Amino acid sequence: MNTNTAVPKKVKVCKEDEEINPYQDNKCSKKCTEGKIRVAPKGRCVFPPKGSKQTKLPSPPKSPKSPAKPAKPPKPTREFSISPAPSSPRKSLSPPKSLSPPKSLSPNKDFELYYPNLDDPEFASKISNNKEFLIHKIPDYPIIKSVKDFDEVSNKLCGKFDKMLYQHFIGQYISYRTPYRSALLYHGVGVGKTCSAITITEGLLSSQITAEPSIWVIMPQSLKNSFKSQVFNIDDYDTLDMLSRQCTDQNYIKLLNIYKETFNKDDNASAAAAAANKEYRETLKTELKALLKTRYEIFTYDRFAKYIKERKKIVENKVIVIDEAHNIRSTNKKEKDTYSALVKCLEKGVNNRLVLLSATPMYNEPRDILELLKLLLINDKRQGILKENKKLFDNKTFNISDPNVISLIKKLSATYISYLKGKNPFTFALKLDPSNSGIKVLEKAPNKDMNNKPIKKELLSWLKNIDDEIVISKLGEAQKRLIDKLEKQGLKVDEDAADDEDDGSGEAGSVGSVGSAGSANGVNNMKLLQPMNIVYDDDIGAKGFSNFFSKTKNDPIELKYNEGYMNALLPNEEHLGKYSGKFLNICNFIRKSRGIVVIYSRFLLSGIIPIAVCLEHLGYTREGTTNIMKDVDIVKDKPVYEGIRDPKYCILTSDKREYMGNTKIDDLIKIINSEPNYNGAKIKVILITPVASEGLSFYNTREIHLAEPWYHFNRADQIIGRGIRNCRHNRLSIENRNVSVFMHASVNDDQNRESIDINAFRISTRKYIESKVIDKLIMDNAVDCYLMKNINYFPKSIFKLDNINIETSQGALINYNFGDKEIDEPKCNFHKNKINSQGFRSEVYKHLLSSIKNNIKSVIDNVSASSGADANKNIYIDFDTLKNNMGYDIDNDILMYAIKNIIYPNIFIKGKYITRYKEGILISPIDVDDKNKIIRYNNDVLIKSIGTANAANAVDANAANAANAEDVSVATAATAATVATATIIPSNPIADVAAVKQILNELNIDLSDVNKTTVSLYLNITAEQFKILISYILKSYKANGGADDNLNTSIRFISDCLYRQGILIKHKDIPSYSGSDGSSSGSSGSDEYIGYINMFSENNEDDNTYIQYKDKNNKIIKNRNDKEEYFKMIEERQSKMVRENIKLYNAKKQMEENARPAYITEYFSNRVFKKEYVPNDMSEEETAWGIIIRAKVKDVKKGETIDKYIFKIFKPVAGNQTGMLCSSFKRDEQDNIVERLGAASAAKDIAKKNKHKICDHIAKLLLDKNKLVLYPLYKPKAA
Repeated sequence: MNTNTAVPKKVKVCKEDEEINPYQDNKCSKKCTEGKIRVAPKGRCVFPPKGSKQTKLPSPPKSPKSPAKPAKPPKPTREFSISPAPSSPRKSLSPPKSLSPPKSLSPNKDFELYYPNLDDPEFASKISNNKEFLIHKIPDYPIIKSVKDFDEVSNKLCGKFDKMLYQHFIGQYISYRTPYRSALLYHGVGVGKTCSAITITEGLLSSQITAEPSIWVIMPQSLKNSFKSQVFNIDDYDTLDMLSRQCTDQNYIKLLNIYKETFNKDDNASAAAAAANKEYRETLKTELKALLKTRYEIFTYDRFAKYIKERKKIVENKVIVIDEAHNIRSTNKKEKDTYSALVKCLEKGVNNRLVLLSATPMYNEPRDILELLKLLLINDKRQGILKENKKLFDNKTFNISDPNVISLIKKLSATYISYLKGKNPFTFALKLDPSNSGIKVLEKAPNKDMNNKPIKKELLSWLKNIDDEIVISKLGEAQKRLIDKLEKQGLKVDEDAADDEDDGSGEAGSVGSVGSAGSANGVNNMKLLQPMNIVYDDDIGAKGFSNFFSKTKNDPIELKYNEGYMNALLPNEEHLGKYSGKFLNICNFIRKSRGIVVIYSRFLLSGIIPIAVCLEHLGYTREGTTNIMKDVDIVKDKPVYEGIRDPKYCILTSDKREYMGNTKIDDLIKIINSEPNYNGAKIKVILITPVASEGLSFYNTREIHLAEPWYHFNRADQIIGRGIRNCRHNRLSIENRNVSVFMHASVNDDQNRESIDINAFRISTRKYIESKVIDKLIMDNAVDCYLMKNINYFPKSIFKLDNINIETSQGALINYNFGDKEIDEPKCNFHKNKINSQGFRSEVYKHLLSSIKNNIKSVIDNVSASSGADANKNIYIDFDTLKNNMGYDIDNDILMYAIKNIIYPNIFIKGKYITRYKEGILISPIDVDDKNKIIRYNNDVLIKSIGTANAANAVDANAANAANAEDVSVATAATAATVATATIIPSNPIADVAAVKQILNELNIDLSDVNKTTVSLYLNITAEQFKILISYILKSYKANGGADDNLNTSIRFISDCLYRQGILIKHKDIPSYSGSDGSSSGSSGSDEYIGYINMFSENNEDDNTYIQYKDKNNKIIKNRNDKEEYFKMIEERQSKMVRENIKLYNAKKQMEENARPAYITEYFSNRVFKKEYVPNDMSEEETAWGIIIRAKVKDVKKGETIDKYIFKIFKPVAGNQTGMLCSSFKRDEQDNIVERLGAASAAKDIAKKNKHKICDHIAKLLLDKNKLVLYPLYKPKAA
């Protein structure tokens, strides 16, 4: 950026340490530190980019004598922590030589390279070699040798809902941890783009407290309800376990404080209990609606354009998600305003993230991809790329062989595009051609166009370049007459106009009406497409329709035939055949069809409505409302379907009561996708218009008919994607897990001459061929190409099963061979290098915990079943068995992290406790009489790795019987070891006074010194002891009375210490909380202890280290421009941690529960954020500073790693410090610290004590002087 600014009209005089800020109306701002420059839009001070290829974790200069304080960031409130946008080596940001940072301030060689810069030519490779992202690589699929093998993989992938690895990946790629702000999810129809987007938004939402929703979602009106239900849905689930099987997992269950006792439906419940359950669920839905409004703002395209036009403020700190993003390109006349508004929003916006979702980003033309990539570049402020490629972005022409185009697409794909094809044979139904059922299709393209002119020879090969076959129908006599009449009127297709023609969602009316097309030639195209479907004697559309029918009702529509046209649409050659050869053909296919059939037309009166009339002639009745025909003759040879007594159809179109009556699309979808309708028993035929072409799913579809073509194939892909989606056919056998797709076209008698339908297909194919070239470039260069290769390509080599006979929807049996062609294999631009494991820790992979726990449970269930073990016996499973049966190569750290979260005292399997045993886990039953005891029965089954057991390594049964379970050596799956006597292991003694006394004995409690006792609490209790102590305070301790007054006094005092530090929560902090009874944990009323912040939660381990501003070894810390921004991030992280770790004790129910959003808001209103940080420049401090943080500590006695808090000291000296363990200081250094703190006399008193005791004393002295940072940073307003 050019830093030379114009001379202001009025010269201001700034203070010595300030300078003019040209980006803030020439106000005075703090001077930039040496080497930094000001940049738009707010004049923030940053180091200029020097062409480095990585975003680096900053390390301050080693010994600046008197560094200037960093400039303060702009005032606008940040809604969550967003790291600076990755810099690009663009010319406009090159600083003048005079402002180049001196060598002493240039990046040090030991800077940690963490995330690659967007301009790095090896970007995609470095992402894939980063372990943080590599853990999401789709594993290799096993060799499939039989149908059983196939079903096992399919059932595992389509069992309980579990987020896919690609959804976790994109949630990690766009997150608060990474500097990346923009992405296009080019994911095929049906793979779960919406859940991927929600994974991103929920990951960012967790750290926010906002005055308005920070997530903006822009989408078609028809998709709004579907999106909300994918965030969280209550209606479709009967139990809490099922409720958690959603994209957001347990998140909203915790936010809404839902418990199974009140949520689960009971079929045997009394009428009163059922009514109470229903009322509770309605209350939950109301709370959910209110909660979502605080988190998400959902716009339609039009509303967003209007909102931005009227909004005066700059948009900042938002996550903007655009669903069906292909709809908002600038060439789409209908949504052009939305695109312009978005460009304006992003150009002026600050710190926004942008996520585009589309299965068809090259919707009409190949160049459409540039429209979307342009938005991503604008959001990332990469104006240099836009300027360098201005001609490509601005021109309507797009040469796919242009080297500049190829280079640009490759480069931007590698940084912005996540690519998924969406054709996993294990989870998606097979797509079959009509010819598989012996149906006649177009085999030779006409050599003359519609005007009877020869088509160029090089354009005649188009037919072989499309994936789907075209089913042809002859024109009826009435159709021919009307088409001849229209041609004589001069209505002809203009191919150039058709190239730009878009596919709106309107329905064409009469000849004189205009459909959804936007040009005069488009009007012609629409008028000619309708008679290809059906004519009403000598007219089309509304006018022609009124020739055949009269309305007897309007709400909903009810019709009768006019005189002279009785039974005109009766499905036979004599009647319907005259007016629509195509619809007669479709009716004949429906007669023979097996399973659910979907029929799409963009027309109502020339499409869906006449087809509905035909179905009623076939004996169908309409689901959801009355039939369209008042009285109708049914054909004599009425079709008969196996398992369906009375076939039904439904219509999914706009909400106009004329066509839908009181029926809602959502209600019909529930019936369509219900389990009893797997074969079409409830609704067999689904008629849809463009309203239902995006965002909906139809389960178990067997046949899809597209009644007419359009001028690109992407609308067809969207329709096909309604019926071929991820895990939507798993109720059907593998033989029936297929969908036949019929693309219909009417043809002339002279088949050498194109009809309007065939002409449209030819134009579509030209675009399709060009788009496939770009699609291949994107696939090979996408940011996740290497990681997702195994889900984008299924080589034939993995399918070793014999070709299986599958049954088509028309009843034909065909021999099918699974697997992709070699030409379809992605050629990923990936270079395998050393795996980058920097920063790899629990925060990076904890989002996988739920999935891995589900896998572990499946392994335990399988092992239990295969071993034949009694349900009441102990089962041992070694780690190798777990890993070998997880289905993929799981990382050891992740596996051990998951195991830590399922072992005792956690309850992972009902009625069981899991404990660590040797090199594995031991699953033990809980005593039914005493739920606080685990029982080790005899005849324990010990499991070695499955598949490795053999006679050679079997253990002699007699020897095993003589062994005690605690001494059993490695055993095989078939080995049983008998324990001589039952071993009883006591549970965690929650109310055990002896255990509490033991903890108190290890503390240095001084009833006259709060700070001394507080330090002792932090530094001397473990995570397990913390649980015992808190449980006793909340559940067992009585403030008044008790058998042991000394114990009560100590507990009362340490409770007060913990409350002062913000760990314990009183009723007065959350006055509206109704779970307390005022009888325990302190005096009744406002001083009653009702909850706590879990200071040992996994979620806060990293939050504590954020306070160490200069800790270069802290791999979470990202590039922060200045200290203020860094500290803002700390506050946001602390807020997130507190929100996630508030636990309340419901004394009435005697159970712990999560805090509802209203309670959390109330909590924060009674807390103050204590801004105490270790100073940036310790050389100006007279005394040391300290921080007590959580860490993993080796317990020498137990020989294991435990969670404890440690004390680190920052000395009052210049230079970079990371904090040093107090116990690591030499004795004389400790004495010096104590003396500087003005406590020399006290130092003499403890001179004979060890270094650890002195450290406790130093921490106490620092706390006295407010120079000790203690978690959490949110403290009571008045302790």
